[in-house]
Amino acid sequence: MAARFPSRRRAHVAIAGLSLGVMFVASACSQSEHTKIGACPIKPGSPCVGNYMRGAELTGSELYDAEFDQADLTLAKLGGSDLSGATLHGARLVGADLSDTNLSYADLSAADLHNADLSGANLTGADLTGTIVTKGQLARARLCRTMMTDGTIANPTC
Repeated sequence: MAARFPSRRRAHVAIAGLSLGVMFVASACSQSEHTKIGACPIKPGSPCVGNYMRGAELTGSELYDAEFDQADLTLAKLGGSDLSGATLHGARLVGADLSDTNLSYADLSAADLHNADLSGANLTGADLTGTIVTKGQLARARLCRTMMTDGTIANPTC
């Protein structure tokens, strides 16, 4: 199943006699759109369990409380998105851009975050039990009452 990406429209704009070609890209998460990637609606609380979303462009999306258990989000662009309270148990996020993403209270247990960018990510109260992730990846993320890969709690009194 191929991933759907935002629609594109081309327009020509004239400025002081100068004609410019401009490409408009509709946001993947515009509130007026009902966008889907595969069978997954891109909106808060979406049931996307096991969905194939490899390489999806979801920067700045509102996906809080969504269910991405066992989903393939390899190379997905989720920077600046709100995934708070989302379930991503066993999800593949290899090489995904999760920079500045709100992952507070998300279930990332057993997820594969190999080479994912977590810089600036908020992992407050997140569950990383059994997750494939390195200390280096977590060094620039916010860890507060975060359940680590080994079951210990990082910064329990923050």
